[in-house]
Amino acid sequence: MTERKDAAAVAAGIDRLVMWARRQTPAPVSTSTITTLDTLLNEGPLRISDLADREAISQPGMTTLVNRLEAAGQAERIADPRDGRATLVRITEVGRKVLAERQADRTEALLAGVNRLETADRAALIAALPAIEGLVAEQAKLKRGTSG
Repeated sequence: MTERKDAAAVAAGIDRLVMWARRQTPAPVSTSTITTLDTLLNEGPLRISDLADREAISQPGMTTLVNRLEAAGQAERIADPRDGRATLVRITEVGRKVLAERQADRTEALLAGVNRLETADRAALIAALPAIEGLVAEQAKLKRGTSG
């Protein structure tokens, strides 16, 4: 295989894994809720416009989502300390709990699958961890660089 075909095969495999993991752990909340809470957890309080950019949805759509998050106690609006006219959205302890439960559910589902693998396949996954972590870190840096 060529390098491009190898990379495409890896990308397709990761995509199938992500879709499988999503199906193993249906969430009581939407994917948009999970990704928005994760953004708030990892990037701190943000303006709705910044959240909309990061989540690739319209500002009115993000406003609706933030209203739902607030009503569920998962996020709250706070004053922007740099601009008294603006507000920021931040995750609450309830939102942190939602994310922690989702992560625990996914980890359990993935762990069950990993435990069914042969020893050599588990070793291959362990060997791939640094590359996976590097990929995630690089994508996070790129997203912050283009959105913030």
